[in-house]
Amino acid sequence: MDIATVLEHIGDFGKYQLYVQLLTCLPPALCGAHQRAHVFLAATPEHRCYIEGCDNNKTRFHEPWASFAIPEGSPSDVQCFKYSRVSPTNSTCLASDFSNISRGCDRWIYATTEFEETIVTEFNIVCKDEWLVSFSQSLFMLGVMVSAVVFGHISDRYGRRISFLVVPPIFLISAWATVFTSSYAAFTSARFITAIASSALFQTSFVLAIELIGPSHRLLSMLIYQMAFPLGECFLAISAYYLRTWRTLEIALSIPVFLLLPYYWLLPESFAWCLYNSKHAQALDIINKAARWNGKPPVPDMVGTAILPIPHISSGTMHPLTYFTSSTQKSGRGNLTRPVPNHLTAPALTLCRLVNAMVYYGLSLSAEDLAGSTYKNFIFLALIEFPGVILSVLALRFFGRRYVLSFYLIVAGIFCAIVPVVPDNIQWLTTTLVIIGKCNISASFAVIYLYSAEVFPTSHRNTGIGIGSMSARLGTIAAPFVASDLGRLHPIMPMIVFGSMSLLAGVLTLTLPETRGQRLPQTIEEAESLGT
Repeated sequence: MDIATVLEHIGDFGKYQLYVQLLTCLPPALCGAHQRAHVFLAATPEHRCYIEGCDNNKTRFHEPWASFAIPEGSPSDVQCFKYSRVSPTNSTCLASDFSNISRGCDRWIYATTEFEETIVTEFNIVCKDEWLVSFSQSLFMLGVMVSAVVFGHISDRYGRRISFLVVPPIFLISAWATVFTSSYAAFTSARFITAIASSALFQTSFVLAIELIGPSHRLLSMLIYQMAFPLGECFLAISAYYLRTWRTLEIALSIPVFLLLPYYWLLPESFAWCLYNSKHAQALDIINKAARWNGKPPVPDMVGTAILPIPHISSGTMHPLTYFTSSTQKSGRGNLTRPVPNHLTAPALTLCRLVNAMVYYGLSLSAEDLAGSTYKNFIFLALIEFPGVILSVLALRFFGRRYVLSFYLIVAGIFCAIVPVVPDNIQWLTTTLVIIGKCNISASFAVIYLYSAEVFPTSHRNTGIGIGSMSARLGTIAAPFVASDLGRLHPIMPMIVFGSMSLLAGVLTLTLPETRGQRLPQTIEEAESLGT
């Protein structure tokens, strides 16, 4: 009996699969909230030097004496320097008390109109230390990369469900530890662990859900799952709007993590993983439970039954799975030394994954830099992901993978590239262009996962997808520095980088082979013949 037959017997998408699908939507929602929380937790409000003799506990951010106590000029001058005092005492605040010689600040006053308190204002991460803000988010993304490597291996070796026993307590502890951190180092360390935990559940829940669903409904599964991430972003934006201090916001994000604690007992193991690892009795229990929920008769005992490869994966598959007969050998270390198929396919796809992730996360982080309310900009950038995912699903039903991917990357690149030429007095147009760019890059984000799974042969699929995921994580690590630090050099630089790189990736995608409507390649030879 092959797994396609099992899915045909229990139904591609019945009550049981819907139950699992809905449960597995919580991890990506929480991942979306915690991953994007940096926009609010580490927001940098307007700031200026604290002026001795002028400032006190009742001082407002904007004061008339700032004109003679703080130098005019670039944001760096206004925010990081003050004029030296001439008088030896700090008892008065007159223009004659200050010279025209500036010196660096050692204490700051922050505007509280949008953010009452962030880690930036609490730990004074500004001026010469402002790079630490980007570094904190890049370290978070490094945690995502570590998670992909470590828990991907654990999930493949010990089962999908084991992550839901080990990880939720770690996630809960690290999230609540973040609330009580009293230093930048402690905050960044706690967030690093949160990144590992949240991402582990994100990837494991996706695999667990997709392995229970038949080919005809995997596109629906992808749609439901992809919607969960921006839902988490919307929850974050609403929470941040009403909770203006970073600790109370982190508490709001940490409370839902309690819901993950019983998941080990609520979720089933993947019967595909059980069958592949010769756990036939456990697989039979899961299959019969699914059949019972779906109103189907039980299947006979499968002990000793060979598990055959699925001969064809429909064009709607989001994450095609590979199964082996009992005589099929797992890819060993020797396989990894063989050349990657289509020699140029792997490097081209790796670059596309890096660019796609960098632009996607970079545009998400740009909410603080756009004109208007950070909260409104952020929720618009989150909501636009919904039509982006829907557009990608619709396009995949009618057009080839590479053309759809190329189209969305190029359109995203065009809109990003237009932003630098928009006049400063038409800020609404800049925001609109960025939002449309985010919509298209979100669509390409969904497509590229599908394509990555379809282009590599069985012997190299895990390796190929793993390399692609690593390159994507490098893109997300670079995104905060491009969006924030490069923007401080010149405001137009981030969009120039995002636009040009997205255009390059879109053109490069056209050189890749087409995989729509073709069976998954089992050998290097079959992979090399894709699109021919």
